[in-house]
Amino acid sequence: MFAIIGIVLAASLSVIALAHLLPVLVAVSTGNNEQAIVFAMTGLLTAFIAGALGFATGGQKHRPVVAERLTALSIVWLIVPGFAAIAFVGVDPKALYVDAYFDAVSALTTTGSVSLINEMSSAPAVMIWRATLQWIGGYATLLMSMLVLAQLGLAGLSLRRAPIPPGDTSGPFGRYWPAMLALGLVYGSVTLAGVIGLLVGGMALVPAIGLAFSAAATGGLMPNGGTLVASVSVFSGIVVATLLLLGATNYLRHAGLVRRSPRTYWGDPEFRYMVLGITVGGIVLAGLVAITSGASLPLINAIMWVLSLLSTSAFAVDEAGFGSIPLLVALTVVFVGGSTMSTAGGLKLMRIAILMKQGSREIARLSHPHGIVHTDFGGRSFTMPLMRGVWTMFVLMLVFALLAALALTVLGVPFEHAITASIGALTNAGPVLGFATGGDGLPIGIGTSEVYASMPATAKLVLSLAMVAGRVELLAFVGVVTAFTTQDS
Repeated sequence: MFAIIGIVLAASLSVIALAHLLPVLVAVSTGNNEQAIVFAMTGLLTAFIAGALGFATGGQKHRPVVAERLTALSIVWLIVPGFAAIAFVGVDPKALYVDAYFDAVSALTTTGSVSLINEMSSAPAVMIWRATLQWIGGYATLLMSMLVLAQLGLAGLSLRRAPIPPGDTSGPFGRYWPAMLALGLVYGSVTLAGVIGLLVGGMALVPAIGLAFSAAATGGLMPNGGTLVASVSVFSGIVVATLLLLGATNYLRHAGLVRRSPRTYWGDPEFRYMVLGITVGGIVLAGLVAITSGASLPLINAIMWVLSLLSTSAFAVDEAGFGSIPLLVALTVVFVGGSTMSTAGGLKLMRIAILMKQGSREIARLSHPHGIVHTDFGGRSFTMPLMRGVWTMFVLMLVFALLAALALTVLGVPFEHAITASIGALTNAGPVLGFATGGDGLPIGIGTSEVYASMPATAKLVLSLAMVAGRVELLAFVGVVTAFTTQDS
């Protein structure tokens, strides 16, 4: 058990250590040598610890069982942010480590919540560090979904499972290397294309890198903290929308890990549901806003809002959207989420579709109790055990959101903020808190950082746990907790 945790942790920390180079370069280029030294030193410290772990666990040939894989994943998602947070404290010595840890967990899980809001924490190097962590977290999410969770068939993921290309079978994860490289190439290519597109759209290099990193990972980080409409050109907005759509789409369609041609994207039910949901949802949302509030939400902005929420990036499209879109609508959309095997959070479109198909089957059986009703998803039939797994996942999401909200309320967080922040953390869509009402009776909008910063330290730890639970899939997280609590019984 400890060997596999050490191996995965050493590899993860090595990536984090190497990632410090980008904020070092940005700090030097902006003349902030003190921050460059901080990032360089924290990177070296992380690299040293990664090397020590790698040396201690090197040569291990043990093939991990299911419980060991899930445990390693959960522990790594909790420990790695602790090292990524060191740079935040180094840049701003007045910052509390709890706040830094919260921000690091939020970045690596692509949740997008921020609690450190002073001038030093808003420097270009710090912004690029957040964006880099989000990008790494997006890639880690794809690897975890495709190479671990899908292979276990967790809560319906067996319907989306694809064969892993053969590779070296030595070591704990040797056979995964070809798939990891193929996926990394596509993920990196999508991000690079996004950076180039944003540069063409008129953005400066550092903000373009930050926005492309965040959008590709569906992380919701705006480099300047504003809205998309106010901050970027129309062309850059199209680039961001494309990155969000690609990020929320099943990456098996991009990576060539299954035999597909571009025109068969439409053959993927989740992709069809997503495109239709964004288009029709945008039209309905614009009409709903006009009818209920009398306000005017431009159709293109409404469509972009639906894409932003469905991808769980929760990018702030415009200020008007926060006051026009009902909180319940925003929470429902992020709860649904994007496609399986994507960087998006939420329950996932596939599971929602399966729940609806099962409901339709039960209604059909009312008139024909003994009839055989065939149900499938994407041409693949699903069984009752699979159906029970999906229902379990759905119920766990609701229960965990309510428990987290209750915990936050007990800790002094207003109930509306508590339930919104809990769902936002669990679906990895932190900026959705902007739709909740602030102390002045108006929507919080883009000022969510102040609200997160004002929460007690314990509340931030609760939200951090919810972010990790949502990212590693609740069934896997509960399975790990159950294994730890029952291993001695």
